[in-house]
Amino acid sequence: MGQDEDTELNAVVGRIARLTQALLEDGAEPAQVAFALTSVAADMGLQITGDPLKVFPVLLSAIAHQASRRSEDEQQELDGTELEVPPGATVH
Repeated sequence: MGQDEDTELNAVVGRIARLTQALLEDGAEPAQVAFALTSVAADMGLQITGDPLKVFPVLLSAIAHQASRRSEDEQQELDGTELEVPPGATVH
């Protein structure tokens, strides 16, 4: 993925993150928001490819990416004093 594509992807993710935050601040249930966003992503992928075997890996990859990013953010917030990730550990 090129730098322009990364920038565009980050912009889209940012817009969706702001929408998600607004929904949560308005009182939406987190599980319902997650289900809705996942449903939209799955439906879009299926409309494009029509093949669940092509859609599921993309969805799982996005989940793993965000989990890893969140883990890194939390690790930085803790300054390594409370939680240490073992060397070579990965989030799958």
